[in-house]
Amino acid sequence: MLKSSLLNQASACQKIIAFRTEQQEWGETIIGHVKKVTKELITINEIDEYGFPIGTTTFKLDDLIDIMIDDKTLSCLEILESKNKQLSPAKTYTLWGNGVETRKYISSRMKEGKPIVLFVEDGDTNDTNIIGFVTAIDEISVMIELIDRYGEKDGKIIVPLETITGIRWNGQEDIARWILYKNRYD
Repeated sequence: MLKSSLLNQASACQKIIAFRTEQQEWGETIIGHVKKVTKELITINEIDEYGFPIGTTTFKLDDLIDIMIDDKTLSCLEILESKNKQLSPAKTYTLWGNGVETRKYISSRMKEGKPIVLFVEDGDTNDTNIIGFVTAIDEISVMIELIDRYGEKDGKIIVPLETITGIRWNGQEDIARWILYKNRYD
């Protein structure tokens, strides 16, 4: 059976797989390493979006749908899993305040050459998160080279300082993008 063959191959190579089941909520994806496959069951060591283990789960093999292996997201997750010690949330620093108040911290991140998260008013009740490298800053705005979730450059944006409501650095999301960026461009 094709499904069993793919899962056994993933197990032998220790590849990360992803799949859904009809019993899970729509869109919920199970991600991890195949621990064991029988004629009826699969046991998987699940991981979270940063590669940290979250437990072992067994599913009926017939319940698996949309099995994925070797896609872009899973390849990035394999990189993060190998470096997840760098993703400790204990190092995260968040500072709330407008861009004028946080300007010196934004400038500091520019000098370090590391990514930052800017929380920016988007006109609704929620803020928008902008993640990337500070490439320039003046008295009224900041330019960010965006990094997408795959660690790829994703354009530049100029953000007025007055729309910034807070900043964060050394968080899991920006460090994960930094790791993937370094893996891609170094």
